[in-house]
Amino acid sequence: MSSSRLLSIALGASAAFLLAGAASAQVTSLTGMWLLDGKDFGRDVKLPLTPQAEKIREDQRKAVAAGDVIGAGGKQCAPSGMPSMMANEFALEVLETPDRVTILNEASSIPRSIYLDETAHPKGLEPSWNGHSIGRWEGKTLVVDTINFNDKSNPFGFIGVHSSTTHLVERLHTESDGQTLVGEFTYEDPRLLRKPWTGVVHYKRLPPHSELWEYVCEVGGGWQERFKGDPAAKTK
Repeated sequence: MSSSRLLSIALGASAAFLLAGAASAQVTSLTGMWLLDGKDFGRDVKLPLTPQAEKIREDQRKAVAAGDVIGAGGKQCAPSGMPSMMANEFALEVLETPDRVTILNEASSIPRSIYLDETAHPKGLEPSWNGHSIGRWEGKTLVVDTINFNDKSNPFGFIGVHSSTTHLVERLHTESDGQTLVGEFTYEDPRLLRKPWTGVVHYKRLPPHSELWEYVCEVGGGWQERFKGDPAAKTK
């Protein structure tokens, strides 16, 4: 084999190695365990609600005052759904593969899939708790478009809304040398919002080898109640 041919093969292999390294650096940018920053959680957010949505919220307040949690939009052991699974006190795990990004939440039984190999939402899908998400990379920012939510979840959350008419666009990127994940959420919903609304939250990266806690919802009891009588259990 000629020296020029060997040089061509070597250069090609080097280029492939560098491209693979660059792709790997991007693929792992969001991968890991994250916890919502305590400064973001539970803050008072004023959503631009429509009159119809204001009435729903007022009815929920009355139900809470009357002790009717189910009537207030809560359902025992129902999944968190989107966007609640992205903004609560439980840890998130982000897993990246070439064709999709998968997001797990400690308190949600349903994994969230963000499809990177689709450019349009399929037709005829059943509405779901997490909706259907397609994503693309814009530099180091993952842009996610989500529709097709169901109407089973509480329609309100401090970071947005959830209904069959909700359209959500997220922009996710890391800062602080990869130790902070920033999530920008923009919602459109002609039934619930008078205008598009954007919110921003921050997540802190958890230490390597952190694991999701095995939270199990049980009707009639929460995570504290199910450990009653077990002296070895940690309930705090």
